[in-house]
Amino acid sequence: MTIGLTLLTSVSHRGKEITAPRLRGLLALLAGEPRAGCGTGRLVDGLWPDEQPENPTKALQILVSRARSLLGAEAIANTPTGYRIALREDQVDAWAVQLHADAGADKDRAGDHHGAVAEAEAGLALWDGGPAEGVVLGDPLVDLRLELGAAHLALTRLRALSLARAGRREEAAGPLGELVAAHPLDEELLLELMRCRTGTAGAAAALATYDTYRRRLRDELGTDPGPALQELHQELLRGQAPVVRRGVPHEPNPLLGREADVAAVTRLIHSSRVTSVVGPGGLGKTRLASAVAREAEHRVVHLVPLAGVRVDADVAGEVASALGVGESLRAPAAGFGPPADVLAGIVGALGPGPALLVLDNCEQVVSGVADLVRALVSMTRNISVLTTSRAPLGLTSETVHPLPELDPATTVELFEQRARAARPDAEPPADAVADLCRRLDGLPLATELAAARVRVMSVAEIARRLEDRFALLRGGPRDAPQRHRTLHAVVDSPSRSTCSRSERSARASSRADFSTKGRSADTRRAVKARVSGPRRRVCSSPSNSARCPDGYCAYSAGKSSMPWVSNSACGSGMSEPPGTAPRSRISRGSVSAARTSPKRVSSRTGVSRPGRTAWPTSVRARRSA
Repeated sequence: MTIGLTLLTSVSHRGKEITAPRLRGLLALLAGEPRAGCGTGRLVDGLWPDEQPENPTKALQILVSRARSLLGAEAIANTPTGYRIALREDQVDAWAVQLHADAGADKDRAGDHHGAVAEAEAGLALWDGGPAEGVVLGDPLVDLRLELGAAHLALTRLRALSLARAGRREEAAGPLGELVAAHPLDEELLLELMRCRTGTAGAAAALATYDTYRRRLRDELGTDPGPALQELHQELLRGQAPVVRRGVPHEPNPLLGREADVAAVTRLIHSSRVTSVVGPGGLGKTRLASAVAREAEHRVVHLVPLAGVRVDADVAGEVASALGVGESLRAPAAGFGPPADVLAGIVGALGPGPALLVLDNCEQVVSGVADLVRALVSMTRNISVLTTSRAPLGLTSETVHPLPELDPATTVELFEQRARAARPDAEPPADAVADLCRRLDGLPLATELAAARVRVMSVAEIARRLEDRFALLRGGPRDAPQRHRTLHAVVDSPSRSTCSRSERSARASSRADFSTKGRSADTRRAVKARVSGPRRRVCSSPSNSARCPDGYCAYSAGKSSMPWVSNSACGSGMSEPPGTAPRSRISRGSVSAARTSPKRVSSRTGVSRPGRTAWPTSVRARRSA
């Protein structure tokens, strides 16, 4: 937006000041009617209020001609009754102010409080010091500025309210205090001021503000504060109870490179009912959500991990159990979402608010989480939900924050920090570390697992063996979740037992992409063909038929150049399709593997001999039986 004609604090066109009084008055009168313009009679009366010239129409034409010589021939257009300014609304500051006020009000109604603040500040900046004061009435320019003083007040009010609603309470407290002092009966301003003082000075300061206002109303008007103020007063009285932080862990080490993301998500949980942090596994979504939950201004915060939940129908019961409600005795009705008594228990445990519910690792039960969150949002007003997942929930109340990878500098810093923790005397070469970190794709988990290898390997050796990254990046700390102890577990999550054939195929293909980065195009095509080709295994386990309804598992279970391809997708007993050669088998029983060997083992001496298959003892016992 480029302002060509300014009238609010000075009169100028494209930076060139206009000093002639009647020219300034002419422009002010025309700016007061942006669409229809002014008639000749109105212009004459406004420009010569005391004594008109002998030929007013001719004098007005001469004045308009002078204005066109300064502004351009097309700047002032003729109308059937007079003249009008022929510039766009965003080229005249007196008109642009109203554009900003209207846009800011629309964004505030839509819940975009940060956008409303930006619009209000852009509109206020056009005044360059505020509206004029102590001026003489009767001047068209003065009258225009006084008329636009209402727009200045509206923008000031909009900015203060939007700052408070966006969570920027320290910035909002001062402007709100000034506005309340000037407009003591504006309860909307007072309501946000009390909330700001609660967050900055404490609940006692907000309660004192309310008590002062209540006494003033009774003394002057004989009435009580409105329902919204009374509700906030009761909420503050209840809020004297200790702050609740349940399930929110403290971080074992600093969270690097996520300051901007923490600030962005913190803003979102204030402006949106549902916020989802979305990104691939190992990117640090859980740690980010924990950091946001730990510093949240909500009185009640609960963090519920859902990594162990495998069925959508179990989500509500898991959340209720984590909140201390217990699971409902009634099973959920098909197609009707969570049971009503479970929902009522969750809402009761969260309290009247403001409360924040954090649901972590939702990707394998997205549908169940979406049903629960939709119900909570419709039942409550002061409960916000923050989720972490590999896919958004798909709700209209949801705002998505895609979590980016770490930048190269932060990846290097994280690697060096974790390498020193694993081996305090390690001094890895900076060039080698930078080259290795570039190949870790900005994934914090991959970086930490690689840094842990510094205890037994050099950086150069880690880089060489990174071609087989799923075999290399394993052995995470014991206090980490099982899904974060190896890169393979991260890529293989969510639970394979709950995935359809198409989902498993897609995930296998994505792992092939991930594990062949840096390899030739031929190698990548070969690995993808190995994953998605016809060599598939048949699920022979009856208990697995529900999980693999088509009878085939999309993961190849035979020997492959990629280490992860040799693992079973379902973890159940499987047999090969008819007509295929026997391949290696992995089960969860006493037989860990049955491998074809060129040697045989003597049952008496235990000496391997060529020509037969070496079977484990438990297998031989079953075969002999």
